[in-house]
Amino acid sequence: MGSGQEEGLPSQPGQPDHDAGGHCGPDLEGAGRASATPTTPGLPTSCPPADPDDAEAAGTPAALLEGLLLGGGKPSSHSTQPGPFFYIGGSNGASIISSYCKSKGWKRIQDSGREDYMLKWCEVKSRDSYSSFREGEQLLYQLPNNKLLTTKIGLLSTLRGRARAMGKASKVPGGPQARLGKDAAAATLEDLPWTSPGHLRPQRVLRMEEFFPETYRLDVKDEREAFFTLFDDTQMWICKPTASNQGKGIFLLQSQEEVAALQAKTQSIEDDPVYHKLRLRGPQARVVQRYIQNPLLLDGRKFDVRSYLLIACAVPYMVFFGHGYARLTLSLYDPRSSDLSSHLTNQFMQKKNPLYVLLKEDTVWSMERLNHHINDTFRKARGLPRDWVFTTLTKRMQQIMVHCFLAAKSKLECKLGYFDLIGCDFLIDDNFKVWLLEMNSNPALHTNCQVLKEVIPGVVMETLDLALETFQKSLRGQKMLPLRTQRRFVLLHTGEAEQRLRPGAPSSLPGRLPRDPRQAESSGLPTPHAPARPGARRPTLPPSAPWQPRPPSPGSRPGPDNAHDREPQAPGTERPGGGDRDLVQEPSPGTAQEEHKELRNTRPQGGGSPEPHPPPHHAAPATLPTLRDQ
Repeated sequence: MGSGQEEGLPSQPGQPDHDAGGHCGPDLEGAGRASATPTTPGLPTSCPPADPDDAEAAGTPAALLEGLLLGGGKPSSHSTQPGPFFYIGGSNGASIISSYCKSKGWKRIQDSGREDYMLKWCEVKSRDSYSSFREGEQLLYQLPNNKLLTTKIGLLSTLRGRARAMGKASKVPGGPQARLGKDAAAATLEDLPWTSPGHLRPQRVLRMEEFFPETYRLDVKDEREAFFTLFDDTQMWICKPTASNQGKGIFLLQSQEEVAALQAKTQSIEDDPVYHKLRLRGPQARVVQRYIQNPLLLDGRKFDVRSYLLIACAVPYMVFFGHGYARLTLSLYDPRSSDLSSHLTNQFMQKKNPLYVLLKEDTVWSMERLNHHINDTFRKARGLPRDWVFTTLTKRMQQIMVHCFLAAKSKLECKLGYFDLIGCDFLIDDNFKVWLLEMNSNPALHTNCQVLKEVIPGVVMETLDLALETFQKSLRGQKMLPLRTQRRFVLLHTGEAEQRLRPGAPSSLPGRLPRDPRQAESSGLPTPHAPARPGARRPTLPPSAPWQPRPPSPGSRPGPDNAHDREPQAPGTERPGGGDRDLVQEPSPGTAQEEHKELRNTRPQGGGSPEPHPPPHHAAPATLPTLRDQ
């Protein structure tokens, strides 16, 4: 999962799924790392040091920005100002990012302490980067407190808070997982239902238990004891550090002996007087999660799906979904095996297999291949709709992502210029139920096999395109939609209407530029093909282009999990009266002490009507984005 110091933990490295390194100065959340990333063919493998003159010159950010807005991201050929500059900390995706920026005429700088950059993309967050950040003048990768979503404890606490708020509003208990956390203020019922962009009808609110495996915190005494009490030998659990990744520190719990050993270890640590004097209590920073023992298998092998949550703009929020790829193990799945490489699908674990070099291309499948396999293998036998991957699965992943984002939205630190790309990992069980396993900051952007070479560069370049375009439009106070640079990403959530109504909106930012009606013509931003009209024939996809979700044909029988799903808004379509309709104020992830005060006087506060019934599912043609190669 993401990097970060969370819930009183010691610093832990927050690497992507492969070995990557680099940082932007003093580490905000952990020690810096250094290693290599496989390079992308057709892109530079390294970037030369900044020009000698760069160290001496620094342009005025507002002046540079105005030139960029009128010049489509490229500096004017007649400009006497240096730059604009970009800085990359680390090697994760560095060649793709550098190639993108240099194609716009930007210059790379190597000094992480320089503050005259236009774009800063770092693997490891640094306090210095955020303290010196100039809102409305710079773009900075990663929201400073994305740990609300990208650490195990952060995500667990965030989801619990939303579950309690929804339970109070609807007067329906939030479930056992929701009751484990601290109390929360009541929410307004009308704020709760998830509504996909373009569809203003309310939908059934997801319950945490429907998509997130049962989880307990080991740094909270009550939760530890609850877990140790309920465990028996018929169950299987997985223990994970809150802020680690690459499978590091993970182990399985399959017997009473293993659980007893864990219980003794945690108790001995808690009894140690030195432990109570420590401000950072690392050994307890773990969760145990019920292991899903019946995963859907591909030719006998376990797999999960990596998708992307893109927060392209934080003022106003512009949140997108992007397809990724499927990750498979090399070994056949055996639920009782102690070999973690048959349980964990990430590339770091699979590289430990001696056959990896020969078989690595089969450890990553495109979404098209996954869709074809499920069509051919399971559709008739299990009564699934055609293209289940691009209908039911895609819509379910989108719905879960929106739920998680809305749970954290009110506490995420948002400034104009912040943007983030988060990797979301989903598992499908053999009943075709979709589970969210975790969300990852700084997702792996390596391209060491063919599918990744086809997927990752497009994800990175569209991320930067959308971050730059929404940044520019926000500065000018222009409408966000339609977005000319939107290609494969699908809009999930926009806070544009809320931003216009909120006092203190960024119209007073120092870098704010006036509206310029000529900007649409003179921006020079890449313009995709015109969006497909409803009912128009679907364009033929190039081999490397990931598919977008396609709604089932009218009258088709909905498959598992899709009874109340709806299609997200397609690029180029502006929803009437759009904006942020989900304004629930959620509690932030609490400390161990805060989370587990006994709940007293838990009578629901305020009025609240029963949760609205979901509307019937109507499958209708939707406007789809026109796809093109990056």
